[in-house]
Amino acid sequence: MPKKFWQFRNQADGSGELLLYGSIAGEKSWYGDEVTPKEFAAELSALGNVSDITVRINSGGGDVFAAVEIGNLLEQHPANVTARIGGVCASAATVIACHCNKVIAANDSTYMVHPVSMYCGYANAADLQKCMEALATIKENIINLYAKKTGRNKDEVAGWMDATSWWTGSQAKEHGFVDELTDNGEDAVVENRSGVLFVNSVSMNIPFAEAPKFVQDSLTAKDTAGQSANPKPAGQPEKQQEVQDMDPKDSIKTVDDLRKVFPTLVDQIEQAATEAATNAERVRIQRIEDMALPGSEKLAAEAKFSKPMSAADFAEAMVKNAKTQGATYLAQVQKDAENSGVNGVTNTSPADKNEGDAFIAAIKGVAPKN
Repeated sequence: MPKKFWQFRNQADGSGELLLYGSIAGEKSWYGDEVTPKEFAAELSALGNVSDITVRINSGGGDVFAAVEIGNLLEQHPANVTARIGGVCASAATVIACHCNKVIAANDSTYMVHPVSMYCGYANAADLQKCMEALATIKENIINLYAKKTGRNKDEVAGWMDATSWWTGSQAKEHGFVDELTDNGEDAVVENRSGVLFVNSVSMNIPFAEAPKFVQDSLTAKDTAGQSANPKPAGQPEKQQEVQDMDPKDSIKTVDDLRKVFPTLVDQIEQAATEAATNAERVRIQRIEDMALPGSEKLAAEAKFSKPMSAADFAEAMVKNAKTQGATYLAQVQKDAENSGVNGVTNTSPADKNEGDAFIAAIKGVAPKN
């Protein structure tokens, strides 16, 4: 399976969290893939019976087929799903956001919608016609989704897409894509890394020069050498400059501080920990299944899910259960024997034996002789 572009996390309060940072579906197309969609659906299901799921988005988009399926899976989930946009929500990422029950965006976040596109390779006229028909269908589906989310008519929505519209969080709210604005989040850090737009250390796969002016100018952007690519605009909050210039060893005191300075690194560590925990859980369940004996199905099911225990503890519990079942069986056998009266049957006494012998002898005495 290719490297995952998502991360699921169970929260201490019993809710779930989905992180979508970077390109959706990565370098591999979701369309026609038999592994990645199933893996995503399985991990969503593995969150368990959660009442709330938060989808944290900082993505420049990606595979529209992946976005549509992810969005539908989230919409069909019984939990209340809230999208939180902390940096950029663009292109296919907006499809996922529109499927959520509520969209909350940071005041300094960015939202973008644009025309759909498709790679057709070396195509002849017939192939190009099929691509055109596919693009028209995909566009119509997205227009319907946007119109449903925003409450605007389809022609207006189509105009926004055709114009490649970049909006601030406030503008996205005015257009109906965002339900709430918040200051409770990390300040977005924009960087120009060798001509590519990065937001909060995550590549948007968009040339920096193609980002709208308010994205380039509203925050202090730095190139890969650490030099300022744009002057700090007047009125920019000092907090953003502090985040970019702070010395990690002096400023990192908590996990949140570490995430603010090295969000990608923290995400990688958390993803590795999640994968390790998932693998350990799979091994535990498999060992329990391997040890389970006929008659211990209920105990095995409890050990795997409702009353989780280690494989060693399950083995001990199974031995105790077998002893209990054995004692119960012997007691039942004894009770059945007493109820049947078989315990009252005794061997023939010597007196009875003598009477029997005398009777046989009498029969022989009257029998005809040859």
